Amino acid sequence: MTATASTVRATGLYRRLQNESRAAAADPVELVTMLYDELETAVGVLAAMVRQGQRISATEPAHRARTILIGLDVNLDHDKGGDVAAALSRVYRSMRRKLDDAVATNSADALAELLEGIKTISAAWRQLR
Repeated sequence: MTATASTVRATGLYRRLQNESRAAAADPVELVTMLYDELETAVGVLAAMVRQGQRISATEPAHRARTILIGLDVNLDHDKGGDVAAALSRVYRSMRRKLDDAVATNSADALAELLEGIKTISAAWRQLR
């Protein structure tokens, strides 16, 4: 079956509503896990775009990935998290720089490296459940 613009929009709307419902009932760890899921998806889409020969600067997945990394960073509780929050902040800033560099150079290798780092941290968050 070939996807039409309307089926793509409908699928996107369904997914967004599903995520909103899930977020409304989620605890903080689950919310962070959901953000990592979205971050993995966005970076994965960027990597696929590069492999298909597309330029990825100023695209929705690039903006989304950057926004998620900023959101993860600014929502850290440095008072309660102490050294762990400070370390995570450094990791998120480093990931943002790597994302910006990968987008600027349209580098599939840099995106793959970034995605592996995201998956590693995501797996650690999932262990908290």
